[in-house]
Amino acid sequence: MTKKTALHIISSARESDSYSKGLSMAIVDKLARKHEIDTVIERDLTKGSPPFLNGNLIGAFYKDPRSVNEEERRLLEYADSVVNDVSSADILVLGTPMYNLGMSALLKAWIDQLVRFGVTYGYDENGARKGRLNGKKVYLAIASGGKLEDWPNTKEFIASHVSAVFNAYVGTTEIHTFRVEGTAMPGFQADYEKILENL
Repeated sequence: MTKKTALHIISSARESDSYSKGLSMAIVDKLARKHEIDTVIERDLTKGSPPFLNGNLIGAFYKDPRSVNEEERRLLEYADSVVNDVSSADILVLGTPMYNLGMSALLKAWIDQLVRFGVTYGYDENGARKGRLNGKKVYLAIASGGKLEDWPNTKEFIASHVSAVFNAYVGTTEIHTFRVEGTAMPGFQADYEKILENL
């Protein structure tokens, strides 16, 4: 059997109190028990925050990778490490709390470091955009104080965002979302096994 690697991204600062981290770790554990992964690479974004975009970095991102200069190469070191992590993984497990209906700023910053013209996506001879990191599964673990069914018009901004970005700019199309909801309710207890019973 071919050995498979999972990249586990943690983006909550609540450490052991984090439900998104608890759910994403439960996903990793279950995949390991099912022998779907052999190796886990863990990146805790709270321990080394991704740089936020600025003008120089954006310029380097949209430059032909073959023509970046030495200064730009230094600016791209973190982004290169993110691309290397994703390239070497078969499965991505992304954990995020919901903040103001959106993903954590750390996960958004990590995604911004991943998406690169000429690296994770390009264009074919007809001008159609094509992702270059195909064939990977993404498991998205979302924790929220409320419940999706209670949001205005059931608006959902995390899974839809991640799915759109990975489809358009990475090439990944298989994305599975799991939620631990109602964490702010009195007496809440997380039942990760139940949440993941269909995994």
